[in-house]
Amino acid sequence: MKLFLLFSLALTSAYAQNLETYFEYMKNNPETMGRLGDADSGEIQIVLDKQEIAEVEKKSGRKVGIEVDDRYWIWVNDAVKFPNGRLGFFPRIVFRATLEGHHGVAVLPILPSGKIVLNRMFRHATRSWEYEIPRGGIEAGETVLQGAAREVQEETGMIIDHLVFLGYMNGDTGITNLSVPVYLGQVIGQQDAQHTDTEAIAGVDAFTFEELKQGLIKGYLTTDRGGKSCQVRLRDPFLTFALLQADYRGLLRKN
Repeated sequence: MKLFLLFSLALTSAYAQNLETYFEYMKNNPETMGRLGDADSGEIQIVLDKQEIAEVEKKSGRKVGIEVDDRYWIWVNDAVKFPNGRLGFFPRIVFRATLEGHHGVAVLPILPSGKIVLNRMFRHATRSWEYEIPRGGIEAGETVLQGAAREVQEETGMIIDHLVFLGYMNGDTGITNLSVPVYLGQVIGQQDAQHTDTEAIAGVDAFTFEELKQGLIKGYLTTDRGGKSCQVRLRDPFLTFALLQADYRGLLRKN
């Protein structure tokens, strides 16, 4: 019984500390963690009142606060008030780099021929081969443009210049705060790619705008791998956003 009480006290203490850490994040990082919102104005309002938080936890059977806090992301569980006044529970993921104002970068590389360069890569989350444009994080001390050039060179081996900002893209506004700047870059040279140990990039392929349009309609592109024809999924939201923005600006060759 004594061991059980000690264990219960430890859990209670850990939870209290977790909740205080959550409150500190909300207070000290308003831009990253986001504004609280106003349910009376039709928004999903974050609730910070401890009594209301306890009510939400009792009804949902889930704990409010920081679920996971590691070097890459912060999994946040919020108690919320919905526009109809009902209290509830909503999780979200905050990327740690955004606490320092770094949001990563994505690039649409264009060859002198007008063709668009894509990575052919295996994604762990989907467990499938995907065609995607180069993207990744910004390293300490880098500008966004430097990070864009580095990511393209590392992943494709291509050197880019004449970067044009196309806008910000969020891959899933339902779960994450990460809005990534997207650029178009002209390829001016070629080096060896420098893939990291965590990347499974089989190679790079280039397609015309029309080929990509048809591929997006079908949901895949056909390529040759090991002497066999295979289908690689084409559903990258960053690519779709970049193509649409570049097309609207008249930056793409349509042949």
